[in-house]
Formats: sequence, structure tokens, C-alpha cells
Amino acid sequence: MVKYLAAVGAVVALALAVPGKPVAPSGNWKVDTRHSDVQFTTDGTTDFGKSKTNFTVGFARVVGIVNLNGADATKSEVHIDFYPSTAMEPTLDHDGNVNREWFADRANNTMICFHSESTELTSDGRLRATGKLGLIRVDRNVEVTASEAYAGPVYGPPIVNHAIRTATFVFDLPAAATGEKPGPVRMRGATSLAKEDFPQLFRAVLSTSWPTVVQDSNCRASGTGDASEAYGGTLCTGSFLLPSFPTGPQAFAGEDYPGPQNFNSIVGQHLSIAAHLRLKAAGAGAKAASGN
Repeated sequence: MVKYLAAVGAVVALALAVPGKPVAPSGNWKVDTRHSDVQFTTDGTTDFGKSKTNFTVGFARVVGIVNLNGADATKSEVHIDFYPSTAMEPTLDHDGNVNREWFADRANNTMICFHSESTELTSDGRLRATGKLGLIRVDRNVEVTASEAYAGPVYGPPIVNHAIRTATFVFDLPAAATGEKPGPVRMRGATSLAKEDFPQLFRAVLSTSWPTVVQDSNCRASGTGDASEAYGGTLCTGSFLLPSFPTGPQAFAGEDYPGPQNFNSIVGQHLSIAAHLRLKAAGAGAKAASGN
């Protein structure tokens, strides 16, 4: 009996000493666009094809809703949209309708969306979300006629293309929120695809211009604010997320010389999509859908 009680006590002590899996903060959460991003990474070569490497080809802004159920992970939902950072909000909706104000001088527009259909907790305490990864792409033919009356390119009618595949994101769950008014939490997730599984997505990601994503953007006028010599324009600060490629040799060139054009080469057979989300409480009335 003494040995039995000692064994039970040891098991209890061990259970208290070993930390449990993190409990997700239950509730509805909205993606904080100003502090979130999606990173696209693909394979390639550098040093004139001598070395294999991975390139970050761009960063995107992201919007959406995440519903987490700490008691039952199968009832959690993830719905996010990501798009080029030409605006804080998407300029394209799920039907391919474009905000013409932002599309007046652009030949294409891209949006990628992920909507979970099933979720489960992995053995290591992460959230596996499987659902539809969708591509919405709008292209326009551009006509350029060189003449004395040339007034700029002429854009044709928009051509909308949709493509959908099944994908799985695995997310690191944030720690449970505390307090009556929980503050923002962080949630990161990623998925990887092969080109043959979703060739339309590969073409869209690699052909899209992904402007620099600026987080915590803060712009203010410098100097006196008038047109005097002391006026220095607008100064902007923030965290800048932009693609980075290995720099080629710069022999016999100026400081701004980027190196040979073929020093780096994108192969594009594999694509990783990493979502870095900052979530803020959305309230009980939030629906599990993106802002489109």
C-alpha cells in the first residue's frame, strides 16, 4: 500500500511539473491589417545557378476573421484574404468586382483567399485548418500605340479568372487571453504547395508586383510645412517588409549597381505561404467571413 501511494504521488507530482498544451483564446478575432502580413517564398538559384536558395518574392496585406474555440478545436474557423499593399483594404472582391478608382491605371489585380472547412488540434498543440485556397485574378489587355496623339495606354475590359484548390494551413495558437478586455494576440500559420498542384496560383504570385508592406505607418510633414527652402516634404516611418535577394558581384560598378541580371534566378517549383497575424477582439457579432 505504501508503495502504491508513493507511485500515485509521483505521478501527480509529474503531472503538475509538466506544462500542459497551450489553450487558445476562445472568441471572435479580427485580423489587424496594420500589423499583419503574408509572405510568399519560392525556390531558385543564386551565384549564376551554382547554389540553390529560397527567395521571398513579396509580402501582402491581409484581412479576415478568425474564430477560435478553446474547448473544441473542430469548431474553430479561419477566413483570410491577402492582396498587394496598394491600399489598406482589398480593391477586389470574391466575385472579381474591382474598385475602379484603384484599377484605373493597372493592367491586373490579384487577391488570394483561404476559407477553412475543417479544423483540428495536432498532437503538438497547433491548429490544422483545411479548406479552400482561392485565387481571384483580373487582367486587362493593354494597347499602346506610338503616335503624335499618344495619350497613354488604353486598357481593355477586365477579364476575371477564378481558381480553387484544397490547402491546409498549420497555425501556432496564441496563448489564452486574460482580463475583461483582452488585448491583441499573435497567430502564425503556413502552407506549402507544389507547382503542379496549383499552377494558376504560381503564375499569379510570380507575375504580380508586390509593393512594400509598411506596418505602423506614420507620416508627417517636415520643416515649416510651406513651400520655403526649409520644407522637406513628408517623412514616413514604420516597419518595411520587402523582398530580399542575394547581391551579385559589383566589380567595376558604382554603389547603386545591383550586379548581373542573371546572378539570381527564380525556379518557382515550390511555394510557401506564411501568414503572420495580429488578432484583436471582434465582438460576439462577428461573422466568420472576410471583409468582402
